[in-house]
Amino acid sequence: MSNDHQAVYPAAELFLLKQFMKREGIAASQALPGSGLTLAQLNSAESPVSMDQFDRLYRNLYRLAGRADFGLALGSALSLSRWGLTATALLSSKTLGDALATADRMKALLRSRFSLSVTLEQDEYRVQVERLQGMSYALNAAYAHEIMLASLQQQIRQLLGRDFRFSSIDVNYPAPAHAREYERVFACPIRFDQPQTTFCIHRELMHAPLPLANPVVKQQAMAAAQAELRRVSIAHRGDILLRVRSVLEQGEARMGIDEVAARLNLSARTLRRKLAAQESAFQTLQDEETLRRASLYLADPLAKVPQVALQCGFRDVASFRALFHRLTGLSPQQWRQRN
Repeated sequence: MSNDHQAVYPAAELFLLKQFMKREGIAASQALPGSGLTLAQLNSAESPVSMDQFDRLYRNLYRLAGRADFGLALGSALSLSRWGLTATALLSSKTLGDALATADRMKALLRSRFSLSVTLEQDEYRVQVERLQGMSYALNAAYAHEIMLASLQQQIRQLLGRDFRFSSIDVNYPAPAHAREYERVFACPIRFDQPQTTFCIHRELMHAPLPLANPVVKQQAMAAAQAELRRVSIAHRGDILLRVRSVLEQGEARMGIDEVAARLNLSARTLRRKLAAQESAFQTLQDEETLRRASLYLADPLAKVPQVALQCGFRDVASFRALFHRLTGLSPQQWRQRN
């Protein structure tokens, strides 16, 4: 399975897409065929999405909207919240330049198809946009650039807490039939068919303090974002043991194999086979996660064993005690005394 088909990305953007569909008069059920997504997933924070699923959804929306400037319209509708918890790291950055640098560092988590490089030219910064090696476009270059530029403009406005326009934009493709819409959306000089895609931002804006800057919150948010990035990286490397452990750790207590397999975009049978090839089994990983959680909860001297059993997914305390003894050779009380 290629990285594009791995359901590993946060689903926060699905809510924004649902809002966009409503404004465009598109029924959500019309946009989902072929994407592997369900109506329930549009409202679920627990459903990771693959790059391929997002692309299929984008293509369906483009077809259903029937408007040439669809990329500009969709990009303008994608607020900072599309990035989930990572948005907090951006909002709490010291300056706009700091926020953009943070976003570029986290581009693997943000599903970016582009990398950014910055040079200072007199009183403005020129940001060069390059497609990442091996990345394909959902439709074409113009569509991808329109979404990227329009959404970035909208998100910079939210970071600054005021109106924002690029000082100029160059794009490396010919002027589309709806080129006048670029003038309306961006309200800045735009040149088509240039050797490279770039946009410029005034120097003073890049160094201006952001209204929500908070170094403590930034540190906390980056810790969460980097943990999420590690999870995505693990999934991309294809280590099935690490991927299952990651899902179990983030999910509800005692998740079953069917639910875990679904989150990994696999059948339960395939998941069993992959684990067996690694000389492991789902029950082993599930028990490991239960022990991890139980150890954390039992470290609290005020926590009662029945409460810990419930937090670990057991309604029957006796079953919890039996599992804990099988895994550690100790009762929960004995483990607590020794630790």
